[in-house]
Amino acid sequence: MKKILLSLLIAVYSLGSTLAQTNEGIVLYDQKINMHRRLPDESMKAMMPEFHTDKMQLALRGAESLYKNVEVSDVDEEVTDQNGNAMRMVIRVPQNEIYRNFDQKKGVELRELAGQKFLIQDELKQTPWKLTGETKKINGYDCMKATYTQPERNQPVVAWFTEAIPVPSGPAGYGGLPGLILELDVNDSEIVYTATKLDFKKLSNTDLKVPAGGKKVTEAQFNKIRDDFMKERGGMIRIGG
Repeated sequence: MKKILLSLLIAVYSLGSTLAQTNEGIVLYDQKINMHRRLPDESMKAMMPEFHTDKMQLALRGAESLYKNVEVSDVDEEVTDQNGNAMRMVIRVPQNEIYRNFDQKKGVELRELAGQKFLIQDELKQTPWKLTGETKKINGYDCMKATYTQPERNQPVVAWFTEAIPVPSGPAGYGGLPGLILELDVNDSEIVYTATKLDFKKLSNTDLKVPAGGKKVTEAQFNKIRDDFMKERGGMIRIGG
């Protein structure tokens, strides 16, 4: 009887340890943007690489998460114009940090635009995900497919999440599903986020820190500032969503 009880306690402890391990840690993502989808004419497309990929990380602990650049720096790439002439192009990768607390329905975002930082705080709204019943494996995890359409831009969003990692988080602030999002497709592959490495471990206080600093604005105010800036620059491409 004692042996049976001991075995049961060990099994319960092991299960608790496994759940703790998959509730906290760092997930690395490739954030791949189709640059040509955002350019107005073919001449500009000929001077620009079709895809740009950033390395991103998601720190998660239960219902909390923080998504940000692994490194914030300028990207120097060589491109060729229509006449075959090589030239250098510098892509400025802005500092963006997205904090989510799904239990408290709290969202805080730090966004950089034209060298100025903005702090956006808002209450999280429930995303109307629809489960399709489709499944596939990603990084060895069984994943399920969920979809919805962003109402602001009328863009389709496809998420693949796994219940084996029971957190409601995902890249770029997406979430609200019963498991971590390992792959996300926005607007028919305009932006694709793919988990490349999962490292479950105890986080430090600096790993998951609520963004601070910058001018406080609402989401609507920031969107207007961004859209006005884009018009002034002739529809200059945005990096990072």
